[in-house]
Amino acid sequence: MMKRFYFALATMLLLGVLGVCGAAVYTALQSSPPVNLSLASFAPQGALLSIESPDFKALLKSWSSSQEEQRWLKSDNYASFSHSRLFSRLGEAQDQFAATAGFPPDAQFLQQAAGGQSLFAWYDIGNLEFLYITRMPSGEAAKTPLLQMRDKFEERKAGDASFFVRTEGDPAHTVAFAVHGDYLLLATREDLIANALQLMQQPVDATLLHERWYAEAIAAAKEQPGNLRMALNMAKIVPSPYFRSYWIQQNITELKQYSSALSDLYLTPESFREERVLIASNPDKEATSADLAPVLGYLPQNIGVYRAQAQPTTASILHQFEDKLLSRNTSAYRDTHIAPVADLSTPIAGDTSNFEERIDETSVVVQPRAASLSQLQDLLIAAHPEAMLVFSSANQPKTQANETAFFPIHTAVVLSSSAGWNQAAWQQALSAALAPRLTIGKAGLAWQEHHHDNVSWVELSGIHGLVLAIQGNVCVVASDEATLLLLFEASHHAASTPKPAKIIAGFDHRSERESFVRLTPLLDGSGSSQSGGGDTPPFFSRNMASLSSTFQDLDAETFTESPMGSGTTHQTVLYQWRH
Repeated sequence: MMKRFYFALATMLLLGVLGVCGAAVYTALQSSPPVNLSLASFAPQGALLSIESPDFKALLKSWSSSQEEQRWLKSDNYASFSHSRLFSRLGEAQDQFAATAGFPPDAQFLQQAAGGQSLFAWYDIGNLEFLYITRMPSGEAAKTPLLQMRDKFEERKAGDASFFVRTEGDPAHTVAFAVHGDYLLLATREDLIANALQLMQQPVDATLLHERWYAEAIAAAKEQPGNLRMALNMAKIVPSPYFRSYWIQQNITELKQYSSALSDLYLTPESFREERVLIASNPDKEATSADLAPVLGYLPQNIGVYRAQAQPTTASILHQFEDKLLSRNTSAYRDTHIAPVADLSTPIAGDTSNFEERIDETSVVVQPRAASLSQLQDLLIAAHPEAMLVFSSANQPKTQANETAFFPIHTAVVLSSSAGWNQAAWQQALSAALAPRLTIGKAGLAWQEHHHDNVSWVELSGIHGLVLAIQGNVCVVASDEATLLLLFEASHHAASTPKPAKIIAGFDHRSERESFVRLTPLLDGSGSSQSGGGDTPPFFSRNMASLSSTFQDLDAETFTESPMGSGTTHQTVLYQWRH
């Protein structure tokens, strides 16, 4: 059976809006437009996004019969989603559709309304306004519930074509439908279906196909349309408050630089491949790339999570060192949707029981973190690294016991630079960065030399493990000796093929899933406790872990981003499935 990880997500977006949001449109019999036309030539302008498929019915059937769908519906991840505000709003939209149309937009209706070549165009996020066009023989369209209930709708005309409309409720909600030749149309606005019918009868250029953002994205595509194609008008989507509220990645600032985007999904039994094109708002902005092979050569096979980046900034390198190697403490979490609590208490100047502190002496000023990182910052600025690899794994290296009282995350940062590296300068910079947190006057921060199989490195003594090795123009800093040796072993077998790109990243789900499931209760602090009674499950241990179990047949994912010139960025995401 074909596996369906990203297909599940992409198809569920379409299904969720069509089946749960609910609204619809059908037409009366007319002559069918040519088969080879893009359905975007029938969609009015003004859409925020469009989703197209050459065979939507086959995609829906494949997902509905998959093990992934069954696992997800029974999962804690779905239970968490069912308690969300988004799910509640979609449920309200479903009820509104049922009240207007006279029947619920359930899974059975969705299967009946799914045809072959299909297009879904979304015109308003907040009001859930969309147009759906699908190729379906008129005989099958006649079996759908809406066409059978057309007597309860008002008949209207668009040119020589008839369509049916019904508006109910306060505020008013519209359901419209029509059949035009071999096309079934559904919409939540009367003007959308009327204009679509007009475009089918009298083609003009005022369509989605000729809209600038859509045309630019399609023109930049490197291949023919995939099994699923999504085009996005980023200039309109990103400013939307609804998108800002529900977009889980919360990377709005990064998305602002793009005016439009296109994503094609290609499906095979062994893998899903997503090809993305992003059009920059400012085409003159300089794009960065470099050969990432020098750092990717240290990447172990079939293990861990990694990200290789070209021309990293000093700030980004320092952030990774702090996050992966120097701090190693629990990150503070703050819900960005909740305002911070103001401290309105009156500060106390002193305590009558404190006889040890002299009030006329200057208090010790804690040095800011930037001061302890200054040597490391100066070293990086002078070297100007060309590429950086960040690696993490929850798996225990072969040299360590599989079962331990603690659950460490093994990490490493690999940097390449044409200027080379000074090992003594690295040792001094790392000691200075760690000293304020571990010791006074750098006492106990000594480096010990080690050698093994033609590999030399130095290790920081004390409770905060840190190892450093320099090989040619590459510097490797790891959390422990076993991880360092794992990276060097990979470098001995690495190919010398150039890998020019801006970013190459990925993770091995198959090797990391078991460790992730063991680690997540510690992150939640939930231990072995299980919440029930309709409570929202803990985020990591039952929500994300259940999502991992739902797509347990996903082996690995890789991501590659490269500039194409003229402000266009190309991204490839490859999902590999277990045979």
